[in-house]
Amino acid sequence: MPDRPDLCDPRTVTELARRAGLVAKRRLGQRFLVDRTALERIVEALAPGPGDTVWEIGPGMGVLTLELAARAGRVVAVELDPACVRAARSALRGAANVTLVHADARAVEPGGLDLPEPFLAAGNLPYNLTGALLSHLFEAARPPRRGVFLVQREVARRLAAPPGGWSLATVAIRSLASVEVVADVPPSSFLPPPAVVSSIIRLRPARQMPDLERNEVLRLARSAFQLRRKTLRHGLARALGAGPEAATDVLRRSGVDPGRRPETLDLDEWRELARIGGGGR
Repeated sequence: MPDRPDLCDPRTVTELARRAGLVAKRRLGQRFLVDRTALERIVEALAPGPGDTVWEIGPGMGVLTLELAARAGRVVAVELDPACVRAARSALRGAANVTLVHADARAVEPGGLDLPEPFLAAGNLPYNLTGALLSHLFEAARPPRRGVFLVQREVARRLAAPPGGWSLATVAIRSLASVEVVADVPPSSFLPPPAVVSSIIRLRPARQMPDLERNEVLRLARSAFQLRRKTLRHGLARALGAGPEAATDVLRRSGVDPGRRPETLDLDEWRELARIGGGGR
């Protein structure tokens, strides 16, 4: 590749953004990574090789894209913001193994991007879209072989947590993939700096149940987590369309203490609840 602008230099990023008419948009959760150490940790965790194609979600101005393109055979970078597309086209000029696509990653499929099987995935994800984007990737009939992403630290810890600290997003993602926290990234690593610490996470596909069973698990879990401050029987009663006594009976038949809260259940317990209580709609 020809000489490139240093996209880890805030002055370079500011000038490139100015020329492209780019202002970081809060509604899109835009935070541009300017930390070379963090970039290297992401690429090392993903470990792309010359034979790999990487789907990058939200390349921004292309800082991670360039690092991925130096190691991978091909990078398909999908960006929603047209100003970022303009900036990235300038920064990536001459990078023959990069395809830049102007689209919403939530609305495209691997087949539509001409991604081979298997492929890898990476990205600096908007905090408010982390669950939706990860679900979209790993719910697909052809999920990535491995994915490495920057997300909010609190979300990373929750997704990787043992039972006792789960959320609805944990149930949704862990039913599809394993989650590992690789490293934390401080606010100073971004321009503009967010108010919270970020984390690098690595996911590998690990489907725990068929789609129909997963849908029933998520239906029950969604109702339970809407009442997460209450014991399970309250949320389960809502999901079953029944009274607390019927919910308590389902819980006991499932071997789950009715006094527990939804964040304490593991996947096997959710599956048992779905099996016994699934006909109660």
